[in-house]
Amino acid sequence: MYGIRTLHADDPVLDSSPLVRALDFLAAKFDEFPNGIPLTKSLAFKRDLVAEAIAEIQWPDWTEQQIYHGYMRIKVADEQHFEPFWRLHQHLLDLRLVRHYKGKLLLSKTGKTLFANRFARFDRLAQYVLFEDPHRLFMRQEHGVFGSWDVWLNVMDIETTHGATGKHITDTFYGVEDEPNEFDPRTSRLHSSVLEPLIYCGLLDENRDSGRKLVERVYSKTQLWQSYLQLDEKPAMLRVVH
Repeated sequence: MYGIRTLHADDPVLDSSPLVRALDFLAAKFDEFPNGIPLTKSLAFKRDLVAEAIAEIQWPDWTEQQIYHGYMRIKVADEQHFEPFWRLHQHLLDLRLVRHYKGKLLLSKTGKTLFANRFARFDRLAQYVLFEDPHRLFMRQEHGVFGSWDVWLNVMDIETTHGATGKHITDTFYGVEDEPNEFDPRTSRLHSSVLEPLIYCGLLDENRDSGRKLVERVYSKTQLWQSYLQLDEKPAMLRVVH
């Protein structure tokens, strides 16, 4: 079983979540532009706001260095270059927390209520990203990612306590393959549909120091994971004293 705990809006554990920081950034912009955040003609965030968001949010793997000096060097970033921020824009629209009106982004009535509380806005977006996003649901069904959030969360609650590679997590869920594959498609599918949403919300940390391949990356549950998720009680681990 799994559940969600309610946290105080000013709980510092929320600070570690890139999703929280992105929502904080937008909340400040809605305060700055009470009549709506100005958008481009194509209804995307303007470049100056995107540049400010990249610098302020410091989303892991989407920093100034990685966006402007990555595989495709660019001088100016549009919204789509900052993919998690673009996704957040879409999620807010899907949930009808915001709307486009006369070239601006405005909070809906529900959005205003939600954005007034730091935890409430994170909680709604996190549950949508994890459990409701139709894109992720389709990916899991289309790619045959078997399992449930009950199983994924409770197993990873144990396996990622001290860090686990993508290969270890994949093998734990789906068994060890006879011939090891450094580009295991099972890991790729699990990452895009299960691990990535957890990273997006700040519940799971992804470390690439041991390698950039998905099977090599090391995943660890964060303090927010332990504070926000209510999971099955685990048996006490025995300590062996030599």
